[in-house]
Amino acid sequence: MAKGDIRTKIKDILGAFMFGGDSWNKKVNVLSGGERTRLAMIKLLLEPVNLLILDEPTNHLDLRTKDILKSALLDYDGTLILVSHDRDFLDGLVSKVFEFGNKKVKEHMGDIHDFLRKKKLDNLREIERTVKN
Repeated sequence: MAKGDIRTKIKDILGAFMFGGDSWNKKVNVLSGGERTRLAMIKLLLEPVNLLILDEPTNHLDLRTKDILKSALLDYDGTLILVSHDRDFLDGLVSKVFEFGNKKVKEHMGDIHDFLRKKKLDNLREIERTVKN
């Protein structure tokens, strides 16, 4: 599946994902579940993708830096998966909200304000309290 310059680095990538020695020649159908998961991650790295995953990116940022980051993300031409409790940061940045709780994931179309209105909440911290109770 690897094409171009990456083919020359494939052994380095396999080694970084704990495939060494004879495991380079194994057939996929004999790999363990963990090995298959690692192989799937390698396959993702071999395909060009516009995907950013950010987990609480505004923690420890000042207001100016938050604004710079938000502006950059608004200009980003790709898929963004963002985990955040920062309602102001999410405002204007997201078009879909996923709610995780009670062993379920619920998809909500719309921005963060639509989500909060549906849930009749003032802020995202209230969700944590309702899920824990």
